[in-house]
Amino acid sequence: MQIIDVKRVTQGSKHHAFTDLCDFNGILYCSFRVADNHVSDDGQINVVTLSESAEVLYTQRIIMPDTDLRDPKLSVTPTGELLLLAYARRTSKTKLHGELGNQYPVIWLSQDGLSWSSPKNIGEKHWWLWRLRWHDGKAYGIAYNRSKNAVHLYSGDPKRSFHRHRSQIFSLQKHNKGYPNESDMCFAENGTAHVILRRDSDTYSAQLGSSKPPYSNWQWRDLGFYLGGPNMLRLNNDSALLAGRVIYKTKLVTAILNIDLKSAKVSLLTILPSAGDNSYPAMVKRGNRLFISYYSSHQDQQAHIYLAELTLP
Repeated sequence: MQIIDVKRVTQGSKHHAFTDLCDFNGILYCSFRVADNHVSDDGQINVVTLSESAEVLYTQRIIMPDTDLRDPKLSVTPTGELLLLAYARRTSKTKLHGELGNQYPVIWLSQDGLSWSSPKNIGEKHWWLWRLRWHDGKAYGIAYNRSKNAVHLYSGDPKRSFHRHRSQIFSLQKHNKGYPNESDMCFAENGTAHVILRRDSDTYSAQLGSSKPPYSNWQWRDLGFYLGGPNMLRLNNDSALLAGRVIYKTKLVTAILNIDLKSAKVSLLTILPSAGDNSYPAMVKRGNRLFISYYSSHQDQQAHIYLAELTLP
């Protein structure tokens, strides 16, 4: 794997972070949070269309009053709509918007990638639905709750009925390993689901989970290393690419790795230019080229969005 180019997408003094990348109707769409800092209460979402050379062609800003919007994720529905998922954290109490401290997943839909629907709550309050992946016309996603030390699997049609599919597919109570949280998922041709799961407790080691339909019984393998902001892209039935934040030579950097889904063996492919506050990458494959959005503060100690282009072997 060779890095062809890395270009910065964003400008200005705001904190730009937590990216996702999607190929919609042949155009690259990138979403990310814009705020004062990593944990501030003023999070807004930018959805930008990008050329392959990282030129911003169009920008849309998505805002909810009195709400910190976090970790936007993009996907394309089976009916050809662009879906945006985020986690909405209520920052003030108003008669219109409900109680202070309410937190819930929310989605928007777009027919053309330019205009968006009104927001719609999905999932369960206080369960952070991290990402949606589609299989056989249905959306699947994993949500976590820090105080519960567990993750649940959800499924359905986010526009109509989206509910808990299986409780505690991984938890401290069942697996004796704490604080499972961010995740990604891919599906093999036979329907087998594979999940990469971040943990932030005890050994901090990421987990690889696998389950056959109907995704009731899960087998988990400990990968033995930390992976933050995980992203997963299946290459074939036996292997996938992983991207995320790893510890490399005592520093936190954004890395691309290969994982054998049968043996759970992981190998490092490359390190993207990154340092400090960084990671939360997303991958789009076009032929033998790989486009990766991510954020990093290695330039001027400012968190900005980058688009990397790489060749696949």
